[in-house]
Amino acid sequence: MPPLSGDAALLGRQLDYLEANSDFYRARIEGARDLAQLPFLTKADIRDSQSSHPPFGEHLCAPVESLVRLHVTSGTTGEPVVIGLTRADHEANSAIGGEAFRIAGVRDDDVIAHCLNYALYAGGIADHMALESSGGTVVPFGVGQSLRLLDLVPRLGITAIYGTLSFPAHLAGRAREIGIDPAEVGLRHIVTAGEPGAGLSAVRERIEATWSATVADSFGMSDVWSTMAGECSAREGLHLTTDGYAVLELLDPATERAIPMGDGAYGELVWTHLRREASPLLRYRSGDLARVWTSPCACGRTGTRIRIEGRVDDMLRVQAVNVHPGAIGAVLGRFPGLGRYAVVAEGDPIEPPLRVVVEAADGVDGVAEALHELGARFEVQAVAPGALPVGEQKTRVVYRTARGEELELR
Repeated sequence: MPPLSGDAALLGRQLDYLEANSDFYRARIEGARDLAQLPFLTKADIRDSQSSHPPFGEHLCAPVESLVRLHVTSGTTGEPVVIGLTRADHEANSAIGGEAFRIAGVRDDDVIAHCLNYALYAGGIADHMALESSGGTVVPFGVGQSLRLLDLVPRLGITAIYGTLSFPAHLAGRAREIGIDPAEVGLRHIVTAGEPGAGLSAVRERIEATWSATVADSFGMSDVWSTMAGECSAREGLHLTTDGYAVLELLDPATERAIPMGDGAYGELVWTHLRREASPLLRYRSGDLARVWTSPCACGRTGTRIRIEGRVDDMLRVQAVNVHPGAIGAVLGRFPGLGRYAVVAEGDPIEPPLRVVVEAADGVDGVAEALHELGARFEVQAVAPGALPVGEQKTRVVYRTARGEELELR
């Protein structure tokens, strides 16, 4: 797909910059200026480059002395990737994220507790700075001190929290342990990140009812922009805030053919940076499977909206049947009262049944039968709300026991 007309000049300058500053990209571009003629970049390519030229790899396009920060990706799907940022890069990151958080409901008068891990990955300090850019007052709280947070909410006038989708359920459990009704704590808004599920109405409704607060989702990738989409009150997808900073393509992951962007289109997200200095990406296959919309939103905003529905590398092949966790989630979403879920796959190759562990206060009658429409055999296990692991960064959905990935309930 060609870039949008407003991005064409930026793309040309970015390609000139890549060729001038990176042997890695010079060999890939070879003077081409049509994005569709350029090869795709994968995380494996970057890992190989960083293995041979540590720590940043051959695609680093800025002098090391110009870097002001580095991040490391979470590594939930393999060896972590190192990302360098110049001052201009991280200022852009803050601006992009700040706009996304404003769309997701953060207001100038909010005091928002940042409840992700302040570690190497970009969800820590980078998202903290993006939240500051949104206009809110940020409390750099982190993780692991739930009781202290409950004490500080009224003391500091905290009105909102930012964390993983699983964190509000965990915090509510700790509140009840000490005799506090979460709905009386005083939060007005919760912004989630880092894991699927906010699109499941039952999960969102449970969080909102528990805390008497609104919930909005956000999206980002450490190696693209740490937060780059926010969900408005219309809840018709997440608004991308990357205009002028990235070009998005949609790809059929099986055939590598471009998919035209339009309402309801579905495929793998492919990113190309614009105006990125240190660790730029060119036609980067993200592995994220998403649905997109391009028509104006009910909120009045224009531009592209997305909803992440899974990962290419989470596809499960069970006796010649491909089953994606996103499809499992879609079926679960038809049952009122079901919450977060995890899928446990045994064996290599995978042996049926797939075990689906789902948080359910009132049982899972009829769920296994409904899942059989996906073409595989399922075993459904109900656990109490809050029993699935809480992720400090991203929460795993698929557990492949043959790879040593074990689901440990709380």
